[in-house]
Amino acid sequence: MILEPFVSAAEIAAHLKVTRRQVLDMARKNHLPAHPVSFGSRRKMWRFKLSEVDEAISSGALKPANSVHESRKVSSNTMTAGNPR
Repeated sequence: MILEPFVSAAEIAAHLKVTRRQVLDMARKNHLPAHPVSFGSRRKMWRFKLSEVDEAISSGALKPANSVHESRKVSSNTMTAGNPR
């Protein structure tokens, strides 16, 4: 039995040819198989296994992000007439 090492979000981003931020967003939304690691703090580090990510892609289980700029969209309710962004 060969143990597979965990890899970082940056390595998965390079593997998938997307940004690190997109990988982290997909992990938080459970759209990407990921393992949150926490060492006594509230902040999580996400670790991944390439085989799990590849399996999710080949099986069609990977849910793609709707848009690269999804997190930057501003709803019309958040803007006021007197305060343009």
